[in-house]
Amino acid sequence: MLKLNNWYFRLLVSYFPILVLTVSMIIFLSFIALNEISRSETAKADNITTGYVVESVERAIRGAEFNTMNEASKNKSYAAFLNGSSETSDTYGVVHSLRSLVEENDFIDSAYLYRESDGLVLTSSGQTFLPDFGDRDFIKQAKKNLDYQGWSASREYREFDILKPVRVITMHKRTPFPFGKEGILVINIDLYVVEQLINSMTSHQVSFMRITDGENKPVYPINNSFGESEEGSVLTTVTSDSLGWTFESGIQDGHLLGWVSVVSYAWVIMAVLTFVAAIVYIIWVTRRNYKPIRLMMNRIQALQLRSGDGGAVLADDLTMIDRALENLIVQSLDHEKNQRESMLLQRRQLFNELISGEQNGQTKERLQKLALLPVAGRYAVMVVKLNRYDEFQSENTLNEQNVLKFALGNVMQELAHNEGLQGWGEWLAPNLITFVFAVSNDDSRMLDQLQASAVVARQWVGEHLRFNLSIGIGSIANEWSRIGQSYRDALNGMEYQLCIGKDAITFSGDIPKERQHGTFNYIQMCTDCLQEFRATNESWRNTLEQLFKRLGTEAIKDEDTHSLMQLFMQMLSRELKDLSEALNECLEGERTAALLAKLKTASTLLEMKELLLEYLTDLYDAYVAMSETKSYKTMITDMKAYIQENFADPDLSLNHLSDRFQISGKYASYLFKLEYDMKFVDFLVQLRMQQAERLLVNTDETIQGIALQVGYANSITFGRVFKRVTGVTPGEFRKLKMRPSALN
Repeated sequence: MLKLNNWYFRLLVSYFPILVLTVSMIIFLSFIALNEISRSETAKADNITTGYVVESVERAIRGAEFNTMNEASKNKSYAAFLNGSSETSDTYGVVHSLRSLVEENDFIDSAYLYRESDGLVLTSSGQTFLPDFGDRDFIKQAKKNLDYQGWSASREYREFDILKPVRVITMHKRTPFPFGKEGILVINIDLYVVEQLINSMTSHQVSFMRITDGENKPVYPINNSFGESEEGSVLTTVTSDSLGWTFESGIQDGHLLGWVSVVSYAWVIMAVLTFVAAIVYIIWVTRRNYKPIRLMMNRIQALQLRSGDGGAVLADDLTMIDRALENLIVQSLDHEKNQRESMLLQRRQLFNELISGEQNGQTKERLQKLALLPVAGRYAVMVVKLNRYDEFQSENTLNEQNVLKFALGNVMQELAHNEGLQGWGEWLAPNLITFVFAVSNDDSRMLDQLQASAVVARQWVGEHLRFNLSIGIGSIANEWSRIGQSYRDALNGMEYQLCIGKDAITFSGDIPKERQHGTFNYIQMCTDCLQEFRATNESWRNTLEQLFKRLGTEAIKDEDTHSLMQLFMQMLSRELKDLSEALNECLEGERTAALLAKLKTASTLLEMKELLLEYLTDLYDAYVAMSETKSYKTMITDMKAYIQENFADPDLSLNHLSDRFQISGKYASYLFKLEYDMKFVDFLVQLRMQQAERLLVNTDETIQGIALQVGYANSITFGRVFKRVTGVTPGEFRKLKMRPSALN
């Protein structure tokens, strides 16, 4: 045990570096993932912030442009001035308007209006001519590119040369709007105000932002007024189409993202160092722990050499160990399998010897070895049969059948065990399982115990497993050598289940010792019962009662009882089926087939009698109702009169009479034969030929016309039948003017 624990701890310690390595790699990957997530989220936030700054700057500058153009469009002084007006009011109106624009909009640094005709410039502070104007160079450049609609690059603006310049961006418009050539309106946006707007929307402690114009001149920041270096990786770059500016933003070096990166790199270094240390440690521990494995390998090789299997060359030590263990496992499983199969075979052989009665000198020895039954005591066999086995097979798959059979065997043994019985069972047929039970003492209650377990088992199986059982109990044997006789008695008792069975459970001891043999007396009773039934004599019920009473008293086999019932139904069909179509349907329909099936599966004579009596009662009521509706004489008279009146109908036939009088065609033919000693067809032909003779003698009707009047579709068929009856053709009969024959 100490060695085992030592080996266990060695393995445990040897795998510890792998644990450390795994944890380190997980932490390392976590920090890398955190770094990437932080970068991604920071980039998203920076992109949103930069977009907001761009939108705000564009909106502010666009608003200043709109206000200026709107004022210039609505104020009539602008148009008057450009048209060359020298009125002081017009000049003052423009100057006042420009001053209002500058004062009301923080982003507008200045605005002025240039008149092309005389080079006069109006600003918010007054008027001057172009040579004296501080922004004359821009006007000259604008005159060369009048159609340009965008903003200029950042530049310096001064109204007079002596003033301090201001950094602005400028837009010029041709006036009057939109395509006038009389002058130019110039708008200057103060970049300092724009810078203040951007400062209010950014935090220079964490992030930075750089803005350049279309000529790549810096717009923001104008100078490093924040006292910090704005260096770092650019995360977002946005270009404003309306301004021509490029916005670049990102996170400054030395802040959160940088620290995360530093920490991630530190963990990478730690992970690499841990991995190297783990590799060194594993090599050292493996060399140390390999010693006992080497010992094991030496022993296995020694055993292989001893067994003569030393010639096999294996790839490595673990393969050799695996091969040795595999051989050991296979040998162990084979041994267990052989032992289990041997046990099953021994049990089956012992069971067959016990129930067949062919014991030998080793039977008792095997009985003691297997300890399935006591050597001394009382013994009995119980045979359990699955009823309606065809339905059982059709309703369950093969696997389900095996499971249900296994459950049945266990239930029977457990219930018998609860009653104090010892034993086991074997399936001797697909639908038959046989049990051998025993008690170790001379207990006289063994039969009661067997019957009690059988009753409970049949009820439980019916409720839970949903199929019916028939159970036969053999005679009680005082020696195990008499078990075979108990088995034969059990099978014999099951052949008399209808007579002696109680809830489909039979005991061979209930079979009467003296029994009548032969079925003649039963057949005679069946004949008497059916004759009374045919004659509508109510005593048929008593005869049927006496028949079943006698069957129960004399205890004939179930097979003979079923044969007798089948014969009874055949005799009943012969007696009644020709009387009417309704009775024929009752006798040959699905109900009769269902009755025969129920009679075959009935478990007692009482159940069989009740099924048959119910069927016969319904049939008897229908038969009596038919007999009382119309008597035999009245029916045959009406049929004859109907034929005499309708013999000319080509469709008149036995089927026609069957539908008209609600009897079978066969029965109608039978009645004619019985009453007039002639067939229905002969009677009909006789009527038609007599009428044809009269028409041939007394009228000049054509042969075809006469044929139609006596029920024939054409003269050819009529002529053939006429000649067969009279010996001459219809034409010859008319020429000879023979006298018509009289109807009998």
